[in-house]
Amino acid sequence: MPAEAPLAIPADSRFILAAARVPAELVLEPPAGAFRDAEGALLLDVLIDHGKVAGLFAGGAGPKDGFRVKMDGRQLWPALIDMHTHLDCGQAIPRVRPDGTIHGGFSQTAADWPHWTDEDMALRMEFGISCAHVHGVAAIRTHVDSETLALSRQGYRAFEQLRQKWARRVELQAVTIAAMEAWIGEEACELADLTASKGGILGGVTDTLERGENGTYDTLDHALDRLFALAKERGLDVDLHVDQTDDLSAFTIPQIAAARLRSDFQGRVVLGHCVNLSLQPPEVIETTLALAKQAELAFVSMPTPMMYLMDRKPGYTPRWRGVTAANEIRAAGLPLAVGGDNCRDAWFPYGDHDMLDTLKQAIRVFQADEPLTGSLAMASRVPADLIGRPDLGRIGTGLPANLIIFSARSLNALLCRDQQDRIVLSHGRQVTDPLPLHHELERALLQVRAD
Repeated sequence: MPAEAPLAIPADSRFILAAARVPAELVLEPPAGAFRDAEGALLLDVLIDHGKVAGLFAGGAGPKDGFRVKMDGRQLWPALIDMHTHLDCGQAIPRVRPDGTIHGGFSQTAADWPHWTDEDMALRMEFGISCAHVHGVAAIRTHVDSETLALSRQGYRAFEQLRQKWARRVELQAVTIAAMEAWIGEEACELADLTASKGGILGGVTDTLERGENGTYDTLDHALDRLFALAKERGLDVDLHVDQTDDLSAFTIPQIAAARLRSDFQGRVVLGHCVNLSLQPPEVIETTLALAKQAELAFVSMPTPMMYLMDRKPGYTPRWRGVTAANEIRAAGLPLAVGGDNCRDAWFPYGDHDMLDTLKQAIRVFQADEPLTGSLAMASRVPADLIGRPDLGRIGTGLPANLIIFSARSLNALLCRDQQDRIVLSHGRQVTDPLPLHHELERALLQVRAD
């Protein structure tokens, strides 16, 4: 059978993607009369004009004038969103060699900090952004290591330069990630002010806290109260790393929810990881999620690195999937997004900032299919809303034409086979950049160190 001819995307500012299959959950306002297939995808004509979606029509009912790209039922999705990653740590392989543990990730990253010059960080971070862009990611929220104020300033300096350079291609947000103790420390106000000056989000890691004699996190309430107060004063959102352990007693979601409620904090609060939630007894999961809903918490899961890190013991095959209670979170009516997390760094040596791969992994490990309804939103609509960008992550009239065209005609085919022949549109223009090459990055990083 001859190979299928590639689609020709015009350089014109106005054209029609004719007879595209778009999952209904990714369409802002489905047009009347559109055919819906057995998988819930709509057959649509999509009008693109000057970088925006200018109209959605039932398949065959779109404008007859202008260039028509014959989609022939190909899947058309909005560009995806990665709302949890670590660009500043990434692309450090082979300089760091992960041992597959959380604590090893911490110690090896700290040992790598002396290499984090401005040029080194710019090279590694931009490599990650470039990969995401070519794969069809429209926005990234990255965590900025802020173990010290000086390290945070350096990270934000690199972040700000790249945010300006990549504006309109990949929208960048930053989270100040620090141990929770930092928010009751001497540099807390300066760290919060720095975050606010960069339009960032306040973050923290609950796993670093020392426990009191009674086994509880005695300082967590104090740190959370201070964090929410600092965020409230500056109008910032909060994004936390939470409970990255199989220790059932190291369970902080209820404390975070209670702190949010007593603070009267009005911003968004996102909890990342929360992996030991899935190990709690059913009644604890139920009461915890009820409290989380009362506190209007949202969740983001990073399935691929967590499967790699959790339940790891020498000579032992893991029995636990290492992810959060995803289906229970969704059933409780709470927002759940997925993120790429670490990429080729001291925590996770793999990955390519491809959110389609992350979504596929999530659907399989969560068993979030049969039906797929709502699952595609975990990498599109849900994270777009959580990062405050409702103009992204869906296809709708008036929204940016940030789109991905897949060769697959069905959702099943898309999830079964690599879609490396995907076509990415950024504001209506085809992305023709190649994926950056790992060996070229390594050569550049070696040259930086030599200089």
